[in-house]
Amino acid sequence: MTDEVEKEFIEAIQWLESQNVSAITGDCGFMMYFQEIAREITHIPVFMSALCQLPAVTCAYSANEQIIILTADSKTLEPMRDLIRLECGVDTQDQRYHIVGCEDVDGFEAVAFGEKVDTKKVEPGVVKKAMEALEMYPDSRAFLLECTELPPYSDAIRFKTGLPVFDAITGCNFFIGGFQNDVKFGLENWQCEWDGTQDEYDFGDNLADDEKEALINKPEPINIEIIEKIEELSDTS
Repeated sequence: MTDEVEKEFIEAIQWLESQNVSAITGDCGFMMYFQEIAREITHIPVFMSALCQLPAVTCAYSANEQIIILTADSKTLEPMRDLIRLECGVDTQDQRYHIVGCEDVDGFEAVAFGEKVDTKKVEPGVVKKAMEALEMYPDSRAFLLECTELPPYSDAIRFKTGLPVFDAITGCNFFIGGFQNDVKFGLENWQCEWDGTQDEYDFGDNLADDEKEALINKPEPINIEIIEKIEELSDTS
């Protein structure tokens, strides 16, 4: 992390605080590298990676039961072993953890190139990868999907394997659940429900023009036809 990136990262955390967010996460599993600095800036819960769930998933099973960790590229995750042990208190070098990369799944190479992933094309390959991993490690009792590009396939893996699958979305649900109103017990209606109004934002709005030029995935022009079609479907539903 360069000094410039660190400065902007700190500003981003502070901006999120100013918006009264309840928790902060990241859009890439490798943002675990920034977990420590984020925690130093804010007291808001920080879970930069789906890997933050690993301690909870681990304690749910006995020592001889295993966990499969699916990642975009197993080679790039290997150097994170010490970091995961430091931040999560879990040693992924233990024989009960199996790191399986999806770098050879047809179509998933788009992740490495910073391109949009064709999820329909990729899903069969990811599911096959999960099934092969389970066949290789039959004592596995759960999957943890480290990469934030993998949650689109979580349900398919659950369906095919019958095992629980933890990903970036289940991580968000876990932490945000600690803030939500429980309608069955305790106080009633103490917490205002979300009004359903999303703040207006287009991809890249927070960036300066020179920063937008440096983006790998460029902001795309708004497709009026698609928006009109969505509104039409909403009106008829």
